[in-house]
Amino acid sequence: MNPTPHIIPSALLLLAAFVIGCLIGYAAKRLFGPRPAPVSTTSRGDQALGLLDAPLGGTPDDLKKIKGIGPKLESTLHENGVFHFHQIAAWNAREIAAMNDRLSFRGRIEREKWVSQAQALMKDAER
Repeated sequence: MNPTPHIIPSALLLLAAFVIGCLIGYAAKRLFGPRPAPVSTTSRGDQALGLLDAPLGGTPDDLKKIKGIGPKLESTLHENGVFHFHQIAAWNAREIAAMNDRLSFRGRIEREKWVSQAQALMKDAER
């Protein structure tokens, strides 16, 4: 008795099962796999955070008046589109969290109470 006549059909069945499994896996990944994150088309001028490309009126507010913001941090804020007290004063909890993440501040905005300081400085400027 010769066992080889059954090897070729068995190998073909195994190959067919492998190919079908690969196709099913590929289809499942395409249908149910993770979706790529959408590419953001806004850079610094992010409207949700109230960021600007340039200061309004051509001159920025002196953000160093907010306790906790020095020259280096003011420069970083300018690079990220924050030029005025009214921008900081308008931030809500979600926007604060977004700026903390964006600038790696880890809660610094809340700890140093930038929003309330910016609101007070805006009121002082109105007088």
